Amino acid sequence: MHTTVDPIVSAVPYEVLEVQGRTPVALTDFVGTVSVLLRGSTGEHVVCGQGTADTHTAVLQEKSNDGVGKDVRRWSVVADGDGFVAQTS
Repeated sequence: MHTTVDPIVSAVPYEVLEVQGRTPVALTDFVGTVSVLLRGSTGEHVVCGQGTADTHTAVLQEKSNDGVGKDVRRWSVVADGDGFVAQTS
């Protein structure tokens, strides 16, 4: 089955609006199986996948099929002012 992947501009920051339906407050909010709402130059996008975090960065491996399918792209998430931004890496 072929699924269409949203158009994303590589290496351009996208504002993180929500993680699991709420405003994120720490990088640990991105750990585990998560759904993240992003906003950037190509609009709003829901990214689902598996996340890990260390002291300064969270990494989200976006996956197809609502976060349980094949790898799509890798996102790096960092704090930015009062929120977080994510960009493909």
